[in-house]
Amino acid sequence: MSRYALLLLLGAWIAAPLGAQEFPQEPENHTLVVERLMRYHDYGEYDREIQVVADSAREYLARVVKSAPKDDKLAAVFDIDETSLSNWDAMAGCGFCAYSVERKLYSEDHDPAIAPVLGLYNFAKANGVTVFFVTGRRESERATTAKNLTEAGYSGWKELIMQPDGNKLPASVFKPKDRQAIVDEGYRIVLNIGDQASDLAGCCAERVFKIPNPFYLLP
Repeated sequence: MSRYALLLLLGAWIAAPLGAQEFPQEPENHTLVVERLMRYHDYGEYDREIQVVADSAREYLARVVKSAPKDDKLAAVFDIDETSLSNWDAMAGCGFCAYSVERKLYSEDHDPAIAPVLGLYNFAKANGVTVFFVTGRRESERATTAKNLTEAGYSGWKELIMQPDGNKLPASVFKPKDRQAIVDEGYRIVLNIGDQASDLAGCCAERVFKIPNPFYLLP
């Protein structure tokens, strides 16, 4: 065997076992993930998918309103962040950093409305459906949040349900309890809309609608 062939054989013997056993494939580079998320938003796919969900929710709500008994107290529950209001500027500006970092770098008092959801919200109100906001935002943010919602075009909600300062429970735990409290007031929640699976988990809505959100995940 020639020296060249021997070196090739030795190289293959070293590279294959070590490469497979000691150096597992690394996760996708963060920069590539950010670029893909930016394209998803900037090329219009994100907005298109939100519109599809909002249109479906509106069609469903129209059927419910038409067939509901007159004495039913119909209610709809809306999440806030990435459902009713957009934090896109903060997310994109910091490269999809943690929410706690976003809040230090960017103010949350001028988040714009997500237009298709605002349209759904106004449709619900115009058809006699009582609207509630149920959010993971803390009580210390109430004044800022209420002001932002109003300035973004949301008005006339029944209640803005927020969480105690220091709350560490996940949304999948506290949001069902908040919706149950609404039901206990005599309301029939016919629609619940949010961007996280945890917004929609548990009781007490008859129909749920999920807005797309590949930007972050909340339990």
